[in-house]
Amino acid sequence: MFRKRHTRQRLAVAALAALALVVGALLLQFELFDTTLQSVVYDKAIAVSNTTLRDQVTIVALDDATVDQYRYPLPHQAYTDLLRALKPQSPSVIAFDVAFYDAAQNTDEDRNLAAAIRDAGNVLLAMQGSGIATIGDHTERYPVVLLPIPVLRDAAAGVGAVNIHPDPDGRVRYSQLLIEGPDGTTYYSLPLLAAARKVRAELPNASRTADVFTVPAPLGKRVMPIDRRGGMSIYYAAPPAPAPSACADKSYFCVVSMRDVINGTVSRDLITGRAIFVGAHSLSAVPDSYPVPNSGADKMFGVEIWANAAQSILTNRYPVLKQSDAATLVQLFVVTLVGLLLVLRWRLYGFMGALVLLVVYVTGAYVLFSIQTEGLIGAGPVEVPSIAYVIPAAFWWIILLGYLLAEEQITVARTRSTFGRFVTPSIARTIIDREEAGKLALGGEEKRVTVLFGDIRGFTTISEGLAPGILLGHLNRYFDGMVDIVNRYEGTVNKYNGDNIMVLWGAPLEVKGQARKAVECALEMQRWIVSEREKGGPDVSFGFGINTGPVVAGFLGAKGRMEYTVIGDSANVASRLTAADIARRDQVVVSGETLAELGDDVEAVDLGAVSVKGRAEAVPCWQINRLGGVATPKPAPAPEIPVRRPVVAGYRRA
Repeated sequence: MFRKRHTRQRLAVAALAALALVVGALLLQFELFDTTLQSVVYDKAIAVSNTTLRDQVTIVALDDATVDQYRYPLPHQAYTDLLRALKPQSPSVIAFDVAFYDAAQNTDEDRNLAAAIRDAGNVLLAMQGSGIATIGDHTERYPVVLLPIPVLRDAAAGVGAVNIHPDPDGRVRYSQLLIEGPDGTTYYSLPLLAAARKVRAELPNASRTADVFTVPAPLGKRVMPIDRRGGMSIYYAAPPAPAPSACADKSYFCVVSMRDVINGTVSRDLITGRAIFVGAHSLSAVPDSYPVPNSGADKMFGVEIWANAAQSILTNRYPVLKQSDAATLVQLFVVTLVGLLLVLRWRLYGFMGALVLLVVYVTGAYVLFSIQTEGLIGAGPVEVPSIAYVIPAAFWWIILLGYLLAEEQITVARTRSTFGRFVTPSIARTIIDREEAGKLALGGEEKRVTVLFGDIRGFTTISEGLAPGILLGHLNRYFDGMVDIVNRYEGTVNKYNGDNIMVLWGAPLEVKGQARKAVECALEMQRWIVSEREKGGPDVSFGFGINTGPVVAGFLGAKGRMEYTVIGDSANVASRLTAADIARRDQVVVSGETLAELGDDVEAVDLGAVSVKGRAEAVPCWQINRLGGVATPKPAPAPEIPVRRPVVAGYRRA
């Protein structure tokens, strides 16, 4: 089963898809991408979503202008002035992101502020846990809590936690819904208290089931996802707002200067019925700012983070870091499998198509998230697409592509090897190279080559005495040994034709000293043939004829079936020289053109001249007994009468 290439490839696809699923499950189990790549996905989802801000929250900025009117740090009298200015404008709730942990030097200031807080009746003050917290049951317990001074705490409508916990990359993505003090007392967060008061939610009746925190409210309960730290992911409805302005740009939270509110220059419409968050914003002396998902290279002030957290609760919109494990694994499997099938079908183009598929998936996931977060009121938790856990699908596509390319390289090498058993390696390379270059076509080019023809002497007699299978075995045995020698001498076996062989030097590849190598090869083959015969092989002998000259070399045949060969008078001459009374048993005969290129270390016997059909002049020929250190094993004596009669089609004509 595994020997079939297509079966192996299908099994590879199945195995990689299954492996992707297993690895994805492990990544999800250990949350390996939650605080890295998936956090980036989360940030991008928040940044690309488009939610219309409702006129529910106004930020009163403790800014440089306010400090200029009073001093820094602001005296408690300034906050008293603020509350007295806000009271007639009827805000729904006033939440202070300001630390009132220390009493004023003038106790009258604290008493006056407490009176203003009590008179307003809807003021929330900040508190926070301090020290190293321990994680409890969906909450964090702090060894120390910092609370407003008693006179103010007693006057306030409540105190809310303002602990900020950046993620490992420094960005603030969640707000704690509740924390615990050292004695187990529960403190809700400032934005939760503010939002609950604005929608008249029944916070004392809130409950938690598993990872869901539910707060009953007259206009619909708030079902908020809560993590093991007691945190809720913040849906940042707006990027960091610029310095206090007239609040005309609805893409930002409305931010007004505390000084302007105190001085009565802020429109009543920006205060009445709204949740008011008071805190440092655009204040040079207090760099209370943090990077958030949609802040880019900028930072967002803490008071604005709480405004975004309250807005999430008010609009019932809570992003979840990633989708459920089941949904994530289904997406991972589908995207991985489709990509693997594309790669399997179209290789590199399929991989590029799979990347396009991945881009479409990512874009679609963000679009879907954006659609889910549209509108004035959300539908509760909205899962950020688990892109970080699906993107690794591309890794498995690369593995499959690499496997397929490696297998195809092996297949090509095997094909070349197999091809070379039917055509010589040099011709195989020529065919493949021309095919890759788009130049494989009928036609040829003129080359100067050396052509060797070899013919078995007495083949008819031998074949009559042997069974066809045995005869074929003997022929293959001799041809196999001869081809090994041809390859050593850089020759190219062009074809076998029954009992003869045709070898080329100089086509399709250039060969230096082609004539000498052809003759040395022929002498070496004669030595090997005689040696095999003397070892007990059949009485097989060859005569070799060699000629050098111009030919047309190229692809001959039809477009659907062609072969590489040479045609021309020079090839015909070599064929004629294999006549039985010219290239006699165990002898090598060359033409004058070939002899002229052999050098001085040759021992040759003049055989006379042969008349060849189509030639006006006879072709001189010589029997080569030795060339350099290679000699024929059984040199024949010179003929008593030189060859002078015409030879046609490989035999003498009387």
